[in-house]
Amino acid sequence: MGIFKGFKRIFFKENFEFSSPDVDLDNFHPQLRRLIVPLGIFFNNQDSFLRFLNPVLNSLMIFIAVVMEMICVIHGIQTLDYSFFTECFCYLVMLLYVPVLYFSVLVNKDSMLEILDQMEGDFKFICNLGDKHRDHFLKRQLLIWQFFLIWMATITSVAFLIFLRTLIPLTYQSLIATHDEHTIRPSLFPMWLPKDDPYRTPNYEIFMFFQMYFVCVYVQSFGVNVYIQFHMLIHNYTILELVIIDFEMIFEDLDEDVVYLSRYHPRRVLIQRILNKRIQRIVAWHDSVFTSFDNLSSIQGPVICYQVLFTPIVYCLMMFQIADKLEGGQLDIYFAGLLSVFTFQLWMPCYIGSLLRNKGFDVGEACYNSSWNTTPLSRMIRNDIVIVMSRAQQPLSMQFFCLPDLSLETFSSIMSSAYSYFNMIRQSNN
Repeated sequence: MGIFKGFKRIFFKENFEFSSPDVDLDNFHPQLRRLIVPLGIFFNNQDSFLRFLNPVLNSLMIFIAVVMEMICVIHGIQTLDYSFFTECFCYLVMLLYVPVLYFSVLVNKDSMLEILDQMEGDFKFICNLGDKHRDHFLKRQLLIWQFFLIWMATITSVAFLIFLRTLIPLTYQSLIATHDEHTIRPSLFPMWLPKDDPYRTPNYEIFMFFQMYFVCVYVQSFGVNVYIQFHMLIHNYTILELVIIDFEMIFEDLDEDVVYLSRYHPRRVLIQRILNKRIQRIVAWHDSVFTSFDNLSSIQGPVICYQVLFTPIVYCLMMFQIADKLEGGQLDIYFAGLLSVFTFQLWMPCYIGSLLRNKGFDVGEACYNSSWNTTPLSRMIRNDIVIVMSRAQQPLSMQFFCLPDLSLETFSSIMSSAYSYFNMIRQSNN
């Protein structure tokens, strides 16, 4: 019971001082910068060559694994072992995700730092506003924190199950199995070597060590990147919500009679300054979302483009693997779990992308519904209102070479393509 209460306190940040004026990005999300550092971005000594150590080392090891998986893929084709081929090809595509991510983050280091600086500025500014803005902003930040805990627990559990499905039978063989059972030592992933046995000592021990290493690298890169996508997209979504809140109260508590006074009258000048300050904050927030999307497109564009291009193939092969095992009376729990994780990690940014696109259009509607047509005060910021409404008609989306809009329509198209490929493979196999 005490452990449950401890997890509950962590999950809801019950010990965090939400009312403190010193709330910032680092003390609310201490995990963010720590998770970005292994991707090759340092925050103190930003130009240190040590930042390349982890990405380069992991990428070199990944390329070795890619070569080994390509050998296995070719072997599966030559022997017509399609189950072996599909599993190895899935791992091949998954492994190549890692160097694509490292390359994209390292090349666009300045864009990542700019996004983090902008988020830090949003924290400091919004947390010193009124309760309405502050409470709504921190509520969304708490949602991001909760997603981080759930997602990392999920991806870590999947990695643990991968280890467990190998270590349990290996323990059985080491302690209980007899010599006449003629069992083969299990491995995390299928292995094959030309003119050699990958399951003999010391080949088996070497492969087992590196396979466990690759699982940890994948969790540290793939798992972290999905969280970063969610964090940055939800942060921008929250900023758009604050823009809508500002439009709802843009003309509140202002004297409408000043419109009929001289332009240089002190009362009118004061109201004009208040309106200018309010619309300036709206424009600054709205523009910051577009800037953030441009930076996010440069960082995540290559990664998402890679996912969109290869995900249908991986999906259809995973579904084929599951269906093939089901015909034999077995449920491949490992691939079923892996398919669920991959489906979620693609659905999540597409879903949030659709929310952001619709929320961007909602900004234009909020501007139109801000009672500008019922108050003479709208004459004082008419041009600004028109500009914001025009800008809000531009859809929010990541722009990158050959990258479609990040939306549920894209997700539906990917899943349809994957199902079509799956049916084609099933028919040809029959």
